[in-house]
Amino acid sequence: MEDRRRRAGGGKDRISGLPDELLHDILRRLHSTPAAARTSELSRRWRRVWARSPDLVFGDDLLRGVEGGGTSFLDGLDAALAAYSDDPAVHVDSLKIAVPRTCGENVPAPRVAPWLRFASRRLAGAFYLSVPYQPWPRVNREDDELELPPCEGATAIELQLGSRFLLRIPQAGTFEALSDLEIRLATMDGRELTFLVSSQCPRLRNLTLVVHLLAASDVALRSATLRSLVFHVRNTLRLDIAAPMLENLDVSKVADAHIAAPNLADVVLSSTNVVFADAARHLRRLGVRQCSALAPLMRRFDSVNTLQLQTPKGLGSYKTFLDGTNNLPKCEILSVSSLWVHNHAFKPSLLEMQWYKEAASIIQISFNESQLLFGLSMSRTRESHD
Repeated sequence: MEDRRRRAGGGKDRISGLPDELLHDILRRLHSTPAAARTSELSRRWRRVWARSPDLVFGDDLLRGVEGGGTSFLDGLDAALAAYSDDPAVHVDSLKIAVPRTCGENVPAPRVAPWLRFASRRLAGAFYLSVPYQPWPRVNREDDELELPPCEGATAIELQLGSRFLLRIPQAGTFEALSDLEIRLATMDGRELTFLVSSQCPRLRNLTLVVHLLAASDVALRSATLRSLVFHVRNTLRLDIAAPMLENLDVSKVADAHIAAPNLADVVLSSTNVVFADAARHLRRLGVRQCSALAPLMRRFDSVNTLQLQTPKGLGSYKTFLDGTNNLPKCEILSVSSLWVHNHAFKPSLLEMQWYKEAASIIQISFNESQLLFGLSMSRTRESHD
């Protein structure tokens, strides 16, 4: 049988004879750079193939068979990046680093900084970095400052850091190719954040910010290319947005927002006061979780396909909410949710809201109080209003 196998295969290692591009494709399917590096043991041909692979993935598997827990992961990651090809013609299409929780929640910034510098020099694609984090508030320490260097070749960056990291943005350099940016749980400077979005990312299309500002300050975002924005930034006093291509917007943790975005179609708000200086009169979806100036916001739009309202906490705020619903835009689907009202006496007031009597174009109304204690669903056909 062995002879037949030899004759059928010619007794040769045909896989090792494949060009590097195909070998890299094989390694890519492992979804693990440590596993790819272990192929070096197969033969001399495989010894440095992984070090020129365009996809680098580091996660829990870097710890397999290694003693020392989290420290070994950090050391192993540093060693792997140092062993990667130094040929400037070799670029990384994808770099993913997910630091396991065995490393603890105190991975110092000096250990993380070299990974960002590697991405800045070598990346020509997507970068993902996740570091075990601590919840807010931020604990100030000198070694917590982490600089995000310019990365001209990155097309997508996702950073999941701890709030104790003060992420600094140097003003020199740009993120020329960046279209998708997501930063979560870091602390940032308001002026640096403004400069990053408005001046350093000329091709940015999708932006997600769930961060904490180092000091209470204003943020002004101006982008000619931005299409989607999630802005949940604590300590923001006033948010100014000028984005002519913006279609999807989700804003919370902001005291005041001034928005100039004529192409908006999908809006979710959880802010005290919001002013639309330039926006269409119709939206595909409008969700309001919290807004003290609900009435002027409702008058700002003539029609909404789906309108989602959430009742605020507190009796006084609840009555203000009811007053604000006297002039709702026409909508096809209306959803009102209340996660705090337990007193059934409030239910009739919901049903007697002015829009219930006058909003002839409403197709579906749904109420959802805590634990689904009360619900109403109503459908109307357009013919019934003719």
